[in-house]
Amino acid sequence: MPDRSPDRDEPAPTDAVVPLPYPDPPLRGASFVLRRFREDDFGAALELTRESGTALWVPPLPADDPGTVVDMYESYRVAGDLLHLVIADTDDDRYLGELMVVMCDHRLGEFGCGLTPLARQRGVATEALSSFARWSVGALDLRRLQVLVAMDNVAALRLAERVGFRQEGVLRSYWDHGGEPIDAVMLSMLPGEVARPAGDPGADGP
Repeated sequence: MPDRSPDRDEPAPTDAVVPLPYPDPPLRGASFVLRRFREDDFGAALELTRESGTALWVPPLPADDPGTVVDMYESYRVAGDLLHLVIADTDDDRYLGELMVVMCDHRLGEFGCGLTPLARQRGVATEALSSFARWSVGALDLRRLQVLVAMDNVAALRLAERVGFRQEGVLRSYWDHGGEPIDAVMLSMLPGEVARPAGDPGADGP
């Protein structure tokens, strides 16, 4: 999963900053809707970063208070650096997890996804990441989509492959955790490889 706090080179003075759009209408699945982060999501998002099954893989929140987190995500979006969306339950709008894409050079988007324990094993992550990837190709004009996953994070590797990302190789000692190096698997997907939703006339058959 990419870092929540993009660290990019300053753009040249002639570069125009283009804010990233929110999906309009919002992207929806069988049991979720993708929406912007709100202050009342803070507690659940903080728990996700501390949950034993994901603490090693999910990056920390960009600030220690709800209001600042909301403001920072919006500033990243307006700067064209990062788009962060909450995966929310369609029935009660509660936080189920999150998606994000970090915009890199050469029209490359790096994706990340995290899900709370109660939302797992229901197909939510697969449907949400697939929908977000499809939308991003057109709305963000991406030439390449990629994810970086720690080698030991088997669940995230399986998720990326279900969505259609293909393994390209291993980046040795790419991350550091508690002074220990962590290898990362690089997976990518090109616009023509992004699966269409079921029922789309151009979608593959079963």
